[in-house]
Amino acid sequence: MKQILNIAALSLCLLSYGQTKEIDSLKISLKQTKHDTTKALTLLRIGFLYYQISPDSLIKYTSLGQDLSTEIGFEKGLANALNNLGTLEYSQSNIDEALEYYTEFLKISEKIGYLNGINRALNNIGIVMRIKGDFAKALNYYEQSLKVKDKIGDIKGKGGTYNNMGMVYQDLGNYTKALECYFKSIEIKEEIGDEDAFASTYSNIGELYKESGEYDLAMEYYSRSKDIHVKYNETLGIGTSSRNIGTVYFLMGDEQKALEFFNRGLEISNTVGNKILKANLKNDIGKVYFSEGQYDKALIHFKEAYNLFNEIGYNVGIIENLISVASYYMQFGQIKNAIDHGNEALTVSRILEYKKGMSDASKLLYEAYAKLNDFKTAYEYSLIHKVYYDSLNSEIQSREIAIFESRYQLEKISTENEMLASQNELHQAELEKNRLQIQRQNLLIYGGTIMFLLSLGMMYIGYRYYKSRKRSVEIQKKKNREITLQSKILAEQADELIRVNEEIQSMNETLEEEVTKRTKKIQAQNEKLKEYAFSNAHHVRAPLARILGITAQLKSGDPLTEEQRKRLNASILSSAEELDQVIRKVSEILKPED
Repeated sequence: MKQILNIAALSLCLLSYGQTKEIDSLKISLKQTKHDTTKALTLLRIGFLYYQISPDSLIKYTSLGQDLSTEIGFEKGLANALNNLGTLEYSQSNIDEALEYYTEFLKISEKIGYLNGINRALNNIGIVMRIKGDFAKALNYYEQSLKVKDKIGDIKGKGGTYNNMGMVYQDLGNYTKALECYFKSIEIKEEIGDEDAFASTYSNIGELYKESGEYDLAMEYYSRSKDIHVKYNETLGIGTSSRNIGTVYFLMGDEQKALEFFNRGLEISNTVGNKILKANLKNDIGKVYFSEGQYDKALIHFKEAYNLFNEIGYNVGIIENLISVASYYMQFGQIKNAIDHGNEALTVSRILEYKKGMSDASKLLYEAYAKLNDFKTAYEYSLIHKVYYDSLNSEIQSREIAIFESRYQLEKISTENEMLASQNELHQAELEKNRLQIQRQNLLIYGGTIMFLLSLGMMYIGYRYYKSRKRSVEIQKKKNREITLQSKILAEQADELIRVNEEIQSMNETLEEEVTKRTKKIQAQNEKLKEYAFSNAHHVRAPLARILGITAQLKSGDPLTEEQRKRLNASILSSAEELDQVIRKVSEILKPED
């Protein structure tokens, strides 16, 4: 089951440098505040921000805010005080006490119509319900919280709640819904630029890959999560990430690396005083020692983990611990002890409807009874195991299909983009071919004109043509000026021919008409080229830029929802069709006239 510590979206964001600055700023404001209600809320906010630094300071400022709120009859302040105290109990893994405070926080907030308080209380209670294994209630509270968030416009909070809902669906084996919620969370966080909040979602996706046996991908997402926690100096998040990475190393058979990361996480859990993280890591370290054959060390850690799980009421942790201890007793032939622990694990799993626990516990029990030669009881437990094992395999298959589908859709979009890029290259090549063809036509026109003039002995014109060929690039850029120059030269030459020989007067007039005709044809061609250049610079570039922009977004590797993929596909298709129409228009422009 997914680590509970990843659900720190309790309105319990980890303390960062920005929050430290906020405390300092609030203390300055507190000295200048005259209104008692504002002063009470400021005291309570300072208290809340202290929960990761100093529990004593949290209690101090919360008490001051609570006392002032009581004195002036400020129920909103009293509600926030209850939330602070619930947060303190939660951070110390006192789950039942936290639930009591959050429930009172909700009652007062509902009484006074305090929507922001209702929102936070519903979300916090949902998280506690998940820890207690009541998944249906957890989802119900999260869904209520989403409705309130829509009313108050809490977009960032919706991202956190979708992330929490994804973890509940993951616990229930509904991996399609889990991924759907995770991607909704990512979409919201990307929209508002909330990089810090990506850590928990990356961790949850890593968990899906871990359970699917794709350890390299799991390690990639766990590492992304850890990098964000390190960047924002989130101590508890770093500890959780260390546990996640250690778990992957353990599953890959690198027990020393696993132990190294587990011990790092354990140091952090002791520093921040988080019992859930500490209990999980104690159990994990016990598994490593058991795998290495250091059974005495394993049992010590298993027992320490059990005491912590029992103290905080973390039932799923208790189940996994009981099965670990039962395996220990099986190893040493203490079958009765193994059966006792297995039965207890199976009983709690049935209460929680925790399928993995029921499958693992019933498997251990049928193996234990088989060792006692009680094959009838062993057979009964083997049937129980088969039912839940088959159910889990079906869920695992569903999870793998969901993951495969999400990856397939991303790869499909990438392939389609590559095809569009290839088609675009072909279109560009065709445009270049047309451009060269027109350029050759222009050269032929110029050459024909010059040859005609050369036949009349116009060496000067030939000389100008020779120079114009050497400066073909310059001529292309200065077409209008060159046309004017050619017209003047033709006019001057016509005058010269009249003076030289009156006998060729009529021929010269014919020549002048021909030159005028050719000049108009050249001007028409130039107009087409200008229209082509404009289309290429404006009409072709616009859809092409959109396609390139979408391709860049897809190459970033960020997962997309189905809705996003549809929008991107529609945009790509629209841009491609627009590009096709522009190219057709350009082809019509460049089509030679009869």
